[in-house]
Amino acid sequence: MLVKLLSGKSFFAQIILGILFILLFFIKTQTLSFDWQSITGIFLFFISIFVSLLLYQNSPLIKHQGLVFWYFLIWMLCFSEISLDFKLSAALLMSTLLFWRLIVADQSPENTKFLFDVGILLSISGFFFPPGFLLFGFLLFLFIYMRSVTLKGFILFLIGISLPLIVGVQLLYLIGQIEWINSYQSAFCMDFWDFPIWGLIPIGLLIILSWLDHLAQSATQDINKRQKYFLNFLYFTNWVIILILFAGENTDALAFLGLPLAIFLTRFTQYQKSNTVKEVLLWLYLATILGFYFWENLLEIYEDLLGNVAF
Repeated sequence: MLVKLLSGKSFFAQIILGILFILLFFIKTQTLSFDWQSITGIFLFFISIFVSLLLYQNSPLIKHQGLVFWYFLIWMLCFSEISLDFKLSAALLMSTLLFWRLIVADQSPENTKFLFDVGILLSISGFFFPPGFLLFGFLLFLFIYMRSVTLKGFILFLIGISLPLIVGVQLLYLIGQIEWINSYQSAFCMDFWDFPIWGLIPIGLLIILSWLDHLAQSATQDINKRQKYFLNFLYFTNWVIILILFAGENTDALAFLGLPLAIFLTRFTQYQKSNTVKEVLLWLYLATILGFYFWENLLEIYEDLLGNVAF
């Protein structure tokens, strides 16, 4: 039933999922107090959601939009409290735009404007979340593997990455945000993630299975799609490394993985021959997210039940 609804050509499923996402988001956050920073963060968060959904609509990797909406919106709802931190929300938006720019770009060496745009987006992302500068590793590997970079393009990239930083720091001085500037001194101190993610192991296994399935089918796929999938893999891997090193106790930083994760799982699901298998994958994903999100509540219920039995 769920497979037929999400695999249909109608926009009905996407509209319903979008409405449910908005309703559940505001129900989830209605008890919280908001200031201008959190309101700004929510605004940026929803823009990044919108940009991601537009990217999916234009991606040759996705055949069934309902499926990618399902995987992406559920993941982002689970970690939606990232929106209350406007710096992380801004970094999320900029990294999403960066990914889109790479996906749709004409990546010929003559397209120097592309490198300038990438530099600006990377710089703004790093300005709000300094570990985001480590996406440079992803870009460097991408340029070496998929294209050559001319001297002119490299210079434009440096200009693009420098301008927002120079302007941003000057603005912070003018408005008296010295603490923000001083925070950059400790921005790259290791803060290894310190939150239990074993509840997401089933999703991790599904991602690995999706990679293996892609490798098995790669010989029959268009080279352009293979390159875009590899780009998705590099982006995902780079963010996993960044979060391992700097996420600390901030579980909601896992929202950065939502964009590529949804592509992996959608590709894996849409090419399954059996609708039963597809149905199982969709419900298993939902059950895993619910179990992860409500784990503490489930533990309390379990402990209460044990207490009653012991009594």
